[in-house]
Amino acid sequence: MTLPVSAASQEAPAYKVPRTGDLKADGQLARRQNLPILIMFSQTGCSYCEQVLQQFLEPMRKSGDYTDKVIMRKIKLDSFEEIRDFDGQWREPDEIAMRYRASVTPTVVFVDYRGHELAERILGLTTVDFYGGELDDAIDLALQRLRPMNVSLQPAADNRLQ
Repeated sequence: MTLPVSAASQEAPAYKVPRTGDLKADGQLARRQNLPILIMFSQTGCSYCEQVLQQFLEPMRKSGDYTDKVIMRKIKLDSFEEIRDFDGQWREPDEIAMRYRASVTPTVVFVDYRGHELAERILGLTTVDFYGGELDDAIDLALQRLRPMNVSLQPAADNRLQ
C-alpha cells in the first residue's frame, strides 16, 4: 500500500524553469506584467539543454534579478502532452517548435504575449563563455521592443492647435 504524495512535495523548486502547458495563460501573465516570454525548446537526453538550464536559466531565476525582466518557460519536444497555444488552440509541442524554427535543442526564443518574436532566437549552445551575454542581450532587446525606453524620441504634441 502506498500513501498519496502531496502536490506540494511534487512541485519543483521555485528557481526551476517550469514546463508550459498553456501559452495563452503565459501570454496573459506577460501582458499584465508587460514582460517578454523566454521559451526554451528542449528534449529528454539533451545534455546541452541541461547545461543551459543548470548553468544559465536556473541561476538567473534563482538570483531574482530577472523577475522584472522576463517570464521563463520550457517546452519538451518529445512530450506527447498538447499545449494550449497563444491563440487558445491545442497543439503538439513539435507544431509550436516548427513555427519558431526550433529544430535544434536547445533553442531559446523571446516572444511577446501574442507569441510574436521580439529578439533573435538562440540556437544550440556554442560557446559557454558567451552564452550568458547572448541571453542578457536578447532579453534586453526583447524588453526594449516591448516597452520603448526613450520617450524623447516620440513626436511632441503640437501645441499650436490648442
